[in-house]
Amino acid sequence: MKPLRIAFIDSWLQAPAAGSGTAVAIGGLEAALRERGHLVDRLAPVPDRWPLTLRRLRFNLLLSRHLQRSTYDLVVGFDIDGCGFAVAPNKPYVCSIKGVIAEELQHERGRVWLLFQIMARIEGWNARRAHRVLTDSAYARAAVHQHYRVPLNRLGLVPEGIDLAHWQATAAELHAKPHPHPTILCVARQYHRKHVDDLLSAAALLRRHLPEVNIRIVGDGPEHSALLQQADELGLADCVTFLQDLSFHELVLEYIQADLFCLPSRQEGFGIVFLEAMACCKPIVSTNCTAIPELVVHGETGILVAPGDVEALAGALFLLLTDDARRVAYGRAGRDRVAAYTWQHSADRFLSEITPLLDTT
Repeated sequence: MKPLRIAFIDSWLQAPAAGSGTAVAIGGLEAALRERGHLVDRLAPVPDRWPLTLRRLRFNLLLSRHLQRSTYDLVVGFDIDGCGFAVAPNKPYVCSIKGVIAEELQHERGRVWLLFQIMARIEGWNARRAHRVLTDSAYARAAVHQHYRVPLNRLGLVPEGIDLAHWQATAAELHAKPHPHPTILCVARQYHRKHVDDLLSAAALLRRHLPEVNIRIVGDGPEHSALLQQADELGLADCVTFLQDLSFHELVLEYIQADLFCLPSRQEGFGIVFLEAMACCKPIVSTNCTAIPELVVHGETGILVAPGDVEALAGALFLLLTDDARRVAYGRAGRDRVAAYTWQHSADRFLSEITPLLDTT
C-alpha cells in the first residue's frame, strides 16, 4: 500500500491521564500508522476557557472548510467528531466509535445523563453518514447497530492495543517491590458507569477479613467527589488512596506494586486498562458484562462477577488476595493473552477495513 495521508479528527482530551482509554487508543493507532510510513494529522482544538463539549462542537463546525479543501486520502472522526460538516464526495470518511454513547448514558445520571442524550444523537448521526464505522469490540459493534441503525455490512471491528514492549521495559527499569500489605488497584475515568463505588462497598466488607488491605484508585471524573465522600462514610480513609495526574512511569509503578487489578464497571466498550493490567502480570477482578468478557477470561486471567453484586465482588477479591498460586497463575495467563493485542495488529486491522473505501469512493 502506498503511503496515505490521513486526518484524525479528535476533539477529546488529548492527555492519557485526562482522556483515559480513548486518548490512549487514538494515540496508539496514530503511532502505529506512522511507523508504517503513513502521514497522520491529528486535528484537535486548542484548549481554551470554553466548556469541553461546546469547544468540541465549535471545533467540528469550523473544521468543515479546511477538510473540504484538503488533499487527505481519508478522514477519520472519533465518536462525535466529524459532525457539523459535509465531507466532500471524493473523500472517504470513517467514523471510529470508541464508546457507544447511547449505551453509556443508560448507566449515567444527572448532568452527565442529560449531556449524553444530546451527544448520542450527534454520534448516531455521525455514524450513519460515514462510509464505514469502526468499533473495537463485538459488544460495541452490536450496540452501534442497535442504537444507531448502522447496517452490519458497514460496521468493522478494530480491537485496541498496547505497546507491550514499552510497558515491560518501563516495569523492568523501576525495580519496584510490592506494597507490604495486600493492595488492590483501580484505574478509571470516574463516571457512574465505572461503579468504583461498588469497589469501595466491597472494600468495607473485605476489611472484616483482611483488615490491612489497601485500595489505590487512579483517575478523575464526574463521580470523584461522591467517591471521596463514600470512602469517608464507610470509614475507609485510612486504607483508600485517591491518585490523580500520574505520569506514565508513576502509573506503571502503581500497576506493578499492586497485587491485583479491579474495575467493577457495568459498561465497557473495550477496556484498555485491562490490557495494561495484563501487561503488568496482574490478575483481574471485574464484571461479566458488555465487552469485558472479550478481554478477561473468567477462571483463567481473572474472576468476573455479576454487575452490582458487591458480596460476590468482595469474595472474588478475598479469594485472589489469599491464594498466591492462583494469583500468579492468572497474572501469567494474562501476560500471555495480552501479547496478541498490539498496536501493530490494530493498524493492520484498520488498514484492511479502510482499503475498500480507497478503491471505491
